[in-house]
Amino acid sequence: MSKPNMARKFSRFPLKALPLRLMSFVCAQVPRKVDPLTIAAAEGILSMTVGHPTQFTQVEFISERGRRNLLLRCHCPSDTGLPSSLIIKKVEANSYKPDDINSWDTLRFFRDWLGAQFLSTISDQYHHSPRFYGGDLNLGFIILEDVPHHARLVESLLGDDRHQAERALLQYATCLAQLHVDTFDRAGEFEALAREIAPKAQFRRESVDIPKQQYLLDSLGIQPESNWLHDLNMINEAMNHPGDFLAYIHADACPDNVLDTSEGLRLIDFETGHFGHAFIDIAYGRMMFPSCWCANRLPRNVVQQMENTYRVILVKQRPSVESDPIFETALVRACGYWMLNTLTRHLESAVRRDLNWGISTTRQRILARLEAFITTAQEFNQLPDLHGTASRLLDLLQQRWRGTPSLPNYPAFK
Repeated sequence: MSKPNMARKFSRFPLKALPLRLMSFVCAQVPRKVDPLTIAAAEGILSMTVGHPTQFTQVEFISERGRRNLLLRCHCPSDTGLPSSLIIKKVEANSYKPDDINSWDTLRFFRDWLGAQFLSTISDQYHHSPRFYGGDLNLGFIILEDVPHHARLVESLLGDDRHQAERALLQYATCLAQLHVDTFDRAGEFEALAREIAPKAQFRRESVDIPKQQYLLDSLGIQPESNWLHDLNMINEAMNHPGDFLAYIHADACPDNVLDTSEGLRLIDFETGHFGHAFIDIAYGRMMFPSCWCANRLPRNVVQQMENTYRVILVKQRPSVESDPIFETALVRACGYWMLNTLTRHLESAVRRDLNWGISTTRQRILARLEAFITTAQEFNQLPDLHGTASRLLDLLQQRWRGTPSLPNYPAFK
């Protein structure tokens, strides 16, 4: 597959803002029209890729109105050498500006492009994601393989078949482990691709916002344990300097970002993907999918099976994870990161009022992740002062939020 450098320059004509109610009415009445500029650019990219003129025979919308990304299914002629259909994924945000590296919409698009292209080149044996066919930085779109799939992981978890859900979760752990194994020691390739596509973009690794954590505790009248700051610094040191665990991570490996195909699971949506600590991803099951709308609990034995499956695969490239202390230390620090990340993002607003997000509330998530971290830190005898401080916070919040129901298990495990 050729590696296109397809940054074309087109004029952009932003529409004047309409009042929200009027805009909703207009959108409901006006049929959706395909942007001819986007289609022409995509056809041009594919023509260069296959070496002869290519035009789509049909284009259809497959994303709902109002989503942050537009998805188009584009059907290709049978004689082009291309798949029968491809997906155009385009940023749908007025704030997308290719030269504005401080814009979240710009950064997430760059990350999505980088992840999709990078993962298309790293392995001939394991398909981690849809194949990447090109993109246009100025218009803000990429072209991807249209992966046939019968479900996403989220559908297994929200269904009523426990056996199917367990099978899918073990495949999920395998998928993440294979992603990390295949990208160990390849950060240089990713960085070179990043410089080629988005030389001004900066990608930072995860870290705990320590001043925000101190502010949150002060606002609730909680005095942290004496070595609490030391424990937070240990988490930051692990996240910023992963060492042997530096790999390409999805960092938003939610159940609806995982396609269940006849040939295994494949990941999509790399808007937060980057090189970081591998355990950021595998901690998702134990920490109840911390960046996801569909956050519920998994049974303890299922989480342990997922982590054991992951560990068996990882040890092929990183023999050090056979050591319990090394594996447990990495896991606890990743769980600590996700617990603190949840507090940074949600605690201040949750103190004022509870908010629904997907299938659970912010207070449910906060309490559940505090519990999960405390249990994990206690089980493996790690980060004792953060564990003690988290226990104080949990006790206080449980008293204040007595009416908050416990975060439930996923329907498949009820």
